[in-house]
Amino acid sequence: MTTAERVLDSSVPEAAEAAPEARILDHEYDGIREYDNPLPGWWSSIFIGSIVFAGFYALYFHVVGWGASPQDNYQAALASYDSKRDVRERAELANINEAYLVQQVADYKVLERGNKVFAERCASCHGAAANGLIGPNLTDDYQRNGSTRLDIYRTVRGGVPGTAMLAWGDQMAPADVVAATSFVITLRGTNVRGRPPEGVPVGPFAK
Repeated sequence: MTTAERVLDSSVPEAAEAAPEARILDHEYDGIREYDNPLPGWWSSIFIGSIVFAGFYALYFHVVGWGASPQDNYQAALASYDSKRDVRERAELANINEAYLVQQVADYKVLERGNKVFAERCASCHGAAANGLIGPNLTDDYQRNGSTRLDIYRTVRGGVPGTAMLAWGDQMAPADVVAATSFVITLRGTNVRGRPPEGVPVGPFAK
């Protein structure tokens, strides 16, 4: 055997030559035969465990009905929240009256916060200048729902059923509802030209 033949012969791994024939599958393609490499035990265990878990999960949540799905939990929480809506509203209204709103209107920081809330939440319907778009003009001397400061608070907090006016008390913190109300109160009588008057004439607020 020449030196070149010995080099070529030594480049073939002995392990490949001595591979157990039992691990080679019967089929062959273009002279290529495939080894039978079984899956690792840990992988097979996880796979089988996943199937068993899926079966128990389906029984627990969808067949027997013992467990509550995330959707069930959400519906239960929503029902609980709605059931306590009147309680929350009475508790908030017990602390808010005309005198309290007069006090808030005199607070510059409250008005500054209310202006920001109005720009973020209300301007899309009432206009950036509060002169009305979808919603009414808030700068004239007319009011669609009530006539007092507290009526404005109730409208902002509870919305108006059947209209585009949302119940912002369900979406904003109580302090933001008060701030937005206080800002809107300051708009009455500024008479920015815009949407025609709606509701009934109310004039200036009572002192």
